[in-house]
Amino acid sequence: MVRKAQISDLTALFKLYNTLFQLMEKMEPNYMKTPEEEELFLISVLTEENNLIAFVYEEHENILGFVIANLRDSPEYSNYIPQKAVYLVDIVVDENSRDQGIGKALIDRVKEWGTENAVDYFELTVLSANQAAIRLYEREGLIPFSVNMRMKMK
Repeated sequence: MVRKAQISDLTALFKLYNTLFQLMEKMEPNYMKTPEEEELFLISVLTEENNLIAFVYEEHENILGFVIANLRDSPEYSNYIPQKAVYLVDIVVDENSRDQGIGKALIDRVKEWGTENAVDYFELTVLSANQAAIRLYEREGLIPFSVNMRMKMK
């Protein structure tokens, strides 16, 4: 079942979040690292600051995954058409619970939340090395919009 996350979920979310950071660090060791402390950020999400929200996937009182999203407006430049988007900040599913539709259920809930808030787009950023996530997002109808490129200088 997908439901809105609550402060009482903080410990479970923190544990899952660390697995996401560890995965990102493995994929991009020259760019990403596991942070020391993300509890304050998670509290801001759980208290819905800055248009942030979190949903959890819970089964038998165990949280198997969560997603963080927020509402964003397009940049206020004259060449941008004013738009409102729901942005998927982070999504993580417990390693032992993957490939069971949990990620899809969480994404569907974010899409619903976007519809409830009259957004024009659903957006996210994903590491190019995270091919499993890219496949999931493509199955959900997302397509590439822009590409970030970089080059290591040292």
